[in-house]
Amino acid sequence: MARRKQRDGVLALDLGTSSVRAVVYDLRGRMVAPTYTDLPYRVDTSASGQVSSDPDAIVRLVVRSIDGALAAARKAKLRLLAVSTSCYWHSLMGVDGRGRPTTELLTWADTRAAQETVGLRRSEDEHAYHAVTGCFFHASYWPAKLRWLDRSRKAAFGRTACWIGLGEYLYERLLGARRVSLSMASATGLLDLHACRWDPAALRLAGITEERLASLGDWSQPMRGLLPGHARRWPELESVPWYLPLGDGALANVGAGCVRPQWFCVTIGTSGALRVILERASLKVPWGVWAYRLDRRRMVVGGALSEGGNVIRWLTDSLGLRHRKKVEAAAEKAAPDGHGLTILPFWAGERSPNWRGSARAAITGLSLATQAGDLMRAIMESIGYQFAAVFDAMLSTVPRPRGIVATGGRLAHSPAWSQILADALGIRVIESPQPEASSRGAALMALHALGHLPGLWRQQPSAGRTLRPRPRVHALYAAARARQERLYQLLLPAAGEPEPETPSATSSSSPRRRLSVARGSGSRRRSLRSRGARR
Repeated sequence: MARRKQRDGVLALDLGTSSVRAVVYDLRGRMVAPTYTDLPYRVDTSASGQVSSDPDAIVRLVVRSIDGALAAARKAKLRLLAVSTSCYWHSLMGVDGRGRPTTELLTWADTRAAQETVGLRRSEDEHAYHAVTGCFFHASYWPAKLRWLDRSRKAAFGRTACWIGLGEYLYERLLGARRVSLSMASATGLLDLHACRWDPAALRLAGITEERLASLGDWSQPMRGLLPGHARRWPELESVPWYLPLGDGALANVGAGCVRPQWFCVTIGTSGALRVILERASLKVPWGVWAYRLDRRRMVVGGALSEGGNVIRWLTDSLGLRHRKKVEAAAEKAAPDGHGLTILPFWAGERSPNWRGSARAAITGLSLATQAGDLMRAIMESIGYQFAAVFDAMLSTVPRPRGIVATGGRLAHSPAWSQILADALGIRVIESPQPEASSRGAALMALHALGHLPGLWRQQPSAGRTLRPRPRVHALYAAARARQERLYQLLLPAAGEPEPETPSATSSSSPRRRLSVARGSGSRRRSLRSRGARR
């Protein structure tokens, strides 16, 4: 019997807010399915506004996921040429002089720093800050989080030698060195987006110096040499290049083939985002959208929502609905905007386009006739209207695209939500056939760096099911968007007025660092939702 020929591939890690994954891709960027290892976990939400994790528990999960992927790779006689990592943006934690955590790992969804943005908007020029960093005064970004930590955790703040994110902490635990890619650094709110260096003015706002941050590097400058314990555990990975972690949103575009401005990429997983990649060294960032870096040559422009699949999970799990599939089926069959509901979908605060961290969800129009399917449909549509606002803001910088490619677990399992997006935005939505766009993007970047994929930046999206906008429904949704905007203006303070304090912003509860493995898989001059602001 002939021996099976050895094949080559790269190992991709995907560090998400609800699971960690490890999977091997071959030299053509195809997933080797038997290697796919997905380990879900739950974040700690025990205090108001808290969405955090134990970083050491996540590292242990990543190690287990690598074990699983490598066991399958060995069985399939795969030789691994490199490791590349996708990591969610905006995480923050402190480490002491020995590299041990001084805080829990704060995620982008942790809103306990929301009140700090009020002070920043009162005393600083948010537009000038946005022009340099591409970011906003918001609890997702490090200036607000660091000010909150300095105020609420004086002792821990003083013990912290370096402030880093999850990707840097993982690589330090595995490889013994601390570096951060331009991509991950650009989403902290501390990087000069154009000069690709830490920005002194942003550091002043955060109350730290450059010496308390990891050294910067581009993704194409890999690390090598696992620490001895991990080298013995994974000898095939000991000497291969480990490319620095990159932002999961940017990599989702790459993995879905949306590497040119003709194609936008929308993702709805736990949260949601709409993005486009631009090959520009510098950019005048339009107000209302953010801009981060993929690498030194490419920027990612877009908007992010704090809501997505997390709200669907809240609806079905937290409210005790036992038959999720029946509720989802009812939502899919419901008539567009036929429920009589208007929703501000800010369960975790507003990000794009107005970046009001203190905003909270509101639902009007409920009656005794409202069914669970009506509410789910209304939630999906309300999030669709938020994407439409982001889409309008992006078009001030990028010409109207040929189409939008849909990725993410929620869209993969909900054709109705993809159709809602097509109708709300008035443009065709193409469902990506790639099951894991972010990890695939990480693998493609590694393959390109190794010389196996020279045409990466010329690729086109793979064609999946296409959902086209329906003019009648688009008109219905335009009216519903206007109704949502009126509710927004009614419930939230006008531009320039202070935002109200929220429990998440003022809570002094001490955090309980807990992570459990899941059993299952300001300056706002006017609302960017209004037509006047969009013109």
